[in-house]
Amino acid sequence: MKINIEQSDAYTEVEITIKCNNIDERLEKLLSSLRLYGSAISGKKDDKVYFLKPEDVFYFDTVDEKVFIYTSDCVYETVLKLYEIEERFFGTSIIRVNKSTVLNLMKIDYVSPLINGRIQAVLQNGEKAIISRQYVPYFKNKLGL
Repeated sequence: MKINIEQSDAYTEVEITIKCNNIDERLEKLLSSLRLYGSAISGKKDDKVYFLKPEDVFYFDTVDEKVFIYTSDCVYETVLKLYEIEERFFGTSIIRVNKSTVLNLMKIDYVSPLINGRIQAVLQNGEKAIISRQYVPYFKNKLGL
């Protein structure tokens, strides 16, 4: 892989061009990271609004019709709905895994099969997420399984 960087005061924003003969799993992961670059998601905690980097988010979960953002050490509330989060991060490592959870695949430590065709993902912080049967094919595809 060759990397070319052109730096100039004439450029007002970062532009990335990728030339390849096919998109493989490694390139897909790189593209996912690039799509997250520079984006932020707002979350509220203790009457303060925080701007979180998507790569710091472990997962988003709905409880009592409220959506929460889970990081390694904090929980924030967001006004976004899960489908809006899913749309915002389409094509990245952040995907829907069940009716109430959107998960950051980059925060998975390991996965194991469960009965009834479901999968359990254990995250780097020790928490567990269940991937429902409906989302298993897409989940496996995103992980290259």
